[in-house]
Amino acid sequence: MKSFILSAILVFLSTLSFGQIFVGDVDINRVDSIKIVEVYVNRRAFKNIVHVFVDYGQKDNLNAISIGNRSDDLLILEPGTKRKKVFLSTGGVLNFFERNGWEYINGFAENGPDIGGNYYHFRKRLTK
Repeated sequence: MKSFILSAILVFLSTLSFGQIFVGDVDINRVDSIKIVEVYVNRRAFKNIVHVFVDYGQKDNLNAISIGNRSDDLLILEPGTKRKKVFLSTGGVLNFFERNGWEYINGFAENGPDIGGNYYHFRKRLTK
């Protein structure tokens, strides 16, 4: 029994070291056709978290959830539990992508009466 638990822990830790980013049910690090992603970060007033949505080509745009698509398809999920990953700041989101094999390309802010947030573009880092 102890060896089973130890093996399970080692397998779990080894999966973390390869860098996984699950957006919905897709590990975007393992799909070769995904080269660039758009990350939308929205900081809500009076909340201590940011809302993060990732578009890797699976939707027309990040507002697609308003036409009946599942918002879970745009969310970063924890690999083991499949629960929404919580970020406390925009910096946390940017560092998360950098740590997991993505390099920052550019970003811009969108501010309007009904919508506001920041868009960031990342490119999958080439392995040598």
